[in-house]
Amino acid sequence: MDFKLIITKQAEKMLDDLVYYLFVKINSEKAAKHLLDNVGKMYKRLQENPYQFPYCSDLFLKGKEYRKAIIVDMEYLLIFRIEENYVYVLGIFHRLEDYREKI
Repeated sequence: MDFKLIITKQAEKMLDDLVYYLFVKINSEKAAKHLLDNVGKMYKRLQENPYQFPYCSDLFLKGKEYRKAIIVDMEYLLIFRIEENYVYVLGIFHRLEDYREKI
């Protein structure tokens, strides 16, 4: 059973900002493309089986049943939650960010 993926406006903006930063500020088309490719792969994995990813280790976020998926080969992660057959992507963060404050 595939899950329906819902990308929040906040998550869309975060991804746009990251791609802009990598492509324009850092001047790395390769890094921007790599991020987009890996996010696309992660979205597919979330649709197939979001339960493969652990709950956030932060107790507050875990209490809200938020999960995290680390983007392979990059320093970014997705924060999401599952409700019935829906997966809501709440944000895309650098692994060192205090994402609890930004969700």
